[in-house]
Amino acid sequence: MKIFFFLMLSFFITITACKKTDGSAPSSGYGSIDINPTSIIVPKSTSIAITVMGSPYGGASAVDITSSSRCTVDNAIAAISSTGQLSNTYTGSSIQRLNLTCVYDGLTKTVPVTIVPAVLTSLVFTKNNLVMGNNQTQTIQVYGNFTDVNSYVFALDMTNYITWSTSNAGVSSALLGVVSTGANGSANITATFGAISAVTSVTVSSATSSPTATPKGVGLLGSYYDYVGPWVSVTNDNVFATLFGQRIDSQVYFNWSTGTNNLGQVAYFGIRWTGKIYIPTTGSYTFYTQTDDGVRLWINDVIGTPVIDNWTLHAGTENTTAPITLTAGTYYDIKMDYFENAGYSQAELRWSGPSITKALIPQIYLFPN
Repeated sequence: MKIFFFLMLSFFITITACKKTDGSAPSSGYGSIDINPTSIIVPKSTSIAITVMGSPYGGASAVDITSSSRCTVDNAIAAISSTGQLSNTYTGSSIQRLNLTCVYDGLTKTVPVTIVPAVLTSLVFTKNNLVMGNNQTQTIQVYGNFTDVNSYVFALDMTNYITWSTSNAGVSSALLGVVSTGANGSANITATFGAISAVTSVTVSSATSSPTATPKGVGLLGSYYDYVGPWVSVTNDNVFATLFGQRIDSQVYFNWSTGTNNLGQVAYFGIRWTGKIYIPTTGSYTFYTQTDDGVRLWINDVIGTPVIDNWTLHAGTENTTAPITLTAGTYYDIKMDYFENAGYSQAELRWSGPSITKALIPQIYLFPN
């Protein structure tokens, strides 16, 4: 009887020692695992280093367990190595999303991954030359300019993907799209992704009551639609029937000689560019479209009468607005509708105004919302 009692006591002690505080069995001393970074974007021809971190019981510092973990992706358009290098192997034309899952001794973590079929060429702050008071905050975004297979540029919000740094933490710092200030002085905030970076200045003065900054645009939202062609007439065709995809185009400047656009749509498609245009100088402005085929353009009153309306089949044609008086420092709504009816296709948007000779509207004056 005594032998049985001691055997039972030893068994109870062993089981108790093996239990975690939540009642489940331990996993080599780690309560959870995490993947860094938590938001992952992989441009074309790029590899991103990911790290698997194990969080020990008892609050000890996390440990790098990447080499001991098994990581997989749920789509073959990306590849993950045993050392944590996540590579973009995609050859298509549209942005793709997938999941990265890492497993360590029964613990699992999954994070989303964005695969971009284009090369990152630059980073853009949506605000420059920030002027702020002490202990103030101001939101800011960072966009990446990507060059697609047709050499056209589109932008993606990369605020959560970049690494933030500052030249003077006592004056100003930034993290995840929020700039914070401290003492008076000047500092430079830097956003970095791989070998590419962008810098904006921050000036802090106790005399500043409200934060200000110089806006910098990233382009217009392009919504791409399919329609069943051929186009027949303005009264019975719904060009914007089926949404195919969206992206932020840095400028409206396209010339598709093959009739296939940058998202891979062939022959029959419609595009609607929407957003706001920032006016740098008060005065009279003229807008010009060059399209093949139909086009409509609205400035400010995007549900009223278009300032350009040539919703017809035609070869490359320039259309021009009457002069429009616009006020400096103002954001005006802008919308441009366009359709292509097979063959050669073209869509371009220009302006002229005070001290502005006729030119494509620069990215810095175009905003997607």
